[in-house]
Amino acid sequence: MNIPKVKLYAEALAEIMSKGIQPSQEKTIIDNFVKLLIKAGFEKKAKMILDFAEDLFLAKQGKRKICLETVRKITANQKKTLAGFFKNGDVVREKINPEIIAGIKITINGEKQFDASIQSKLQSIFK
Repeated sequence: MNIPKVKLYAEALAEIMSKGIQPSQEKTIIDNFVKLLIKAGFEKKAKMILDFAEDLFLAKQGKRKICLETVRKITANQKKTLAGFFKNGDVVREKINPEIIAGIKITINGEKQFDASIQSKLQSIFK
């Protein structure tokens, strides 16, 4: 895998998107970007490039990408409780992960992590 080129494509896309383009231009820019990836042979790495570009774009705006992992769908009450921890504009995604057994795992920008799952507690006991 050519990580330096993946990062370059992601940085280029994030830079273009942070310029405040008009909604009418978005489709053309994305179509041209996809054509560029295909021509360069990077279409199989498109998801990785888009994920990295999103991270860069959010960072430039001072926003975060937050992933909430739980064993079942988060209720409206639980979302309301957690909402106080998020900044306006944060991108919050929910992920169902039956392996955590119970509890919650919160990952911010793919790095910082709060793990209050039963799975992590069991792993720490049986190390």
